[in-house]
Amino acid sequence: MMARCFIPCVLVLSVVLPLACGSKNIIMGYITGSQRLNDNSYYKRPGQQISGALTMALDEINADKSILPGYTLNFTFMETYGLELLSLKATVELLNQNVSAYIGPQETCRHEAKVAAAFNRPMISYVSQQPHIV
Repeated sequence: MMARCFIPCVLVLSVVLPLACGSKNIIMGYITGSQRLNDNSYYKRPGQQISGALTMALDEINADKSILPGYTLNFTFMETYGLELLSLKATVELLNQNVSAYIGPQETCRHEAKVAAAFNRPMISYVSQQPHIV
C-alpha cells in the first residue's frame, strides 16, 4: 500500500519544490473522506485505506535524507465525509493555510481541481468517481 502513495508524493514533490519559496517545511493538504457523518452507514469511507499509507510514505520520505535533502514533508488534513460541498470548502481552507499541493479529494474533484489550478497548486485525486477530466 505504501508504494501506491509514495509515488504520488514524489510526483507532487517534483512540482512543489520549485514553488516552496525557500521554505524547508513543505506542507501538503490532504482532503479525505475517512469518516461517516451521523448515521450514514452506506458511505464506504475510501479515505480509511489511504490515510495510513500517506502517513507511512511521508515518514519514509522524511527518513531518507537523499530524497529531500534539507526539506521536511508534512501534511494537514481536512475531512469531507464524502460530501462535495465540504470538499470544496476544504480545498479553499487548505489554500488559506498556504499548502503547497493537494492529495485528494476522492469522490469529486472537478471543481476542487479548478480552484487548485487557479492558484497554481498541484492536486492528485486518488479515488475520483467523476467521469470527466478537468
